[in-house]
Amino acid sequence: MDTKQRLIGHALEELERGGVESFSLRSVSAAAGLTPMAVYRHFSNKDELLKEAGREAFAVWQRRIESIRTTDPMEWMVQAARLYVLFALDEPARFDACFVLRTGVERRFPRDFRAGKSPVVSMIVARVQAAQAAGILIAADALEIAMVFWAQLHGLALLHRNGRMAMSRSAFLTLAARHVEIMLAGYRPQTTRRGGEV
Repeated sequence: MDTKQRLIGHALEELERGGVESFSLRSVSAAAGLTPMAVYRHFSNKDELLKEAGREAFAVWQRRIESIRTTDPMEWMVQAARLYVLFALDEPARFDACFVLRTGVERRFPRDFRAGKSPVVSMIVARVQAAQAAGILIAADALEIAMVFWAQLHGLALLHRNGRMAMSRSAFLTLAARHVEIMLAGYRPQTTRRGGEV
C-alpha cells in the first residue's frame, strides 16, 4: 500500500474515533507515524484529505453493491439491504464516511439523486422502477421509495451499532432481514379493498 492510501486509511480511522470535529492532518500524520509535512506532500489541506476519505469509502460501498448478480429487482433490493447493514457492522469507519459524517462528497436529496449523481441510489431507483413496471410495487415516486427504504435501514443499523438493540449480531441480521421483507411488502399494490371488494 502506498503512502497516500495509508493516509486515507488512517484518516478513516480518525474519523471513526473522533468525528469531523477533532479530525486534523496532525492527528492523521501521528497515527501514520509521519510528520505533518509528509502528509502535506499528498494533501494540501484537511478538506482535501476528508474528501479523499469520503471518495474511497463510497467506492468501497459501490463495489459491494455492484457484486449483486440477481436480475430479479425485489431480490436485488433484499440483497442490497443486507449489504448495507453488513457495511455498517463490518466497516464502520467507511460507513460513517459515507452516511454519517460530512466529508464534502456526500449527495443531497432530492436534486443530486434526481440528477443521477449517486451511482448506488440510481441502481436502487432502477430496481424500484423495474418492479413498478412489473406491477410488483406501487406506482409512486421511485426515488422517494428508495430514500425511505434506505432511511429505515439506516436507522436500524445505527440503533444496533450504538448499543440500543440488546441482541447478538446474528439475531440482529435476522431481525433486519425480516423487516426488509415487511418494508417491501408495504410498497406492494393492494389487491383488495376494505370489505373484500376486488
